[in-house]
Amino acid sequence: MPTCKDCISYEARTADKGECRINGETTPDRETDRCPSRTFIPKPAK
Repeated sequence: MPTCKDCISYEARTADKGECRINGETTPDRETDRCPSRTFIPKPAK
């Protein structure tokens, strides 16, 4: 299951906190099926 840290809208602030550009503060390991706005977009492969 992908998590917030796998979404292009997520930006890490610390190791255990980050921010979603759409939903605000979140944790990197929050499962994407818990995304309030259902806007998960996977980061492009490196």
